[in-house]
Amino acid sequence: MKKTQIHSPTRFERLLDLMVIILLITSFTYIFIQWTALPNHIPMNIDGNEHVSHRGDKISILGLPFIGILVWLLFSYMERDPHNINLPLYRSHDKAKEQKYNRIIVNVIKNGIVMSLVFANWRILLFVL
Repeated sequence: MKKTQIHSPTRFERLLDLMVIILLITSFTYIFIQWTALPNHIPMNIDGNEHVSHRGDKISILGLPFIGILVWLLFSYMERDPHNINLPLYRSHDKAKEQKYNRIIVNVIKNGIVMSLVFANWRILLFVL
């Protein structure tokens, strides 16, 4: 059985991962600091005109950060093994270079999704407080 090579992440990937981890920790910290100031029912769906169409319980404000952690962990697992990523970008014989670019793309997608979830959660928190 052929053993897969695990390449070390680039500086860019490490920087994105660190930035997202800091955002997640900051999000959880802010939620726990403001927990007593939060109302019992929180708006969960806010349109562009700031009209609320759905409200949820106070505990539901933790949903988006937990989904962000789950997405981050699943994509991080997928990044480790280059054979998990099936994104043929370039048609060359240099597989290592292709796998590196594919891994970077997966890292950017992963961190973009998590950042979007954190910022959506902050928008809800700022609307409430």
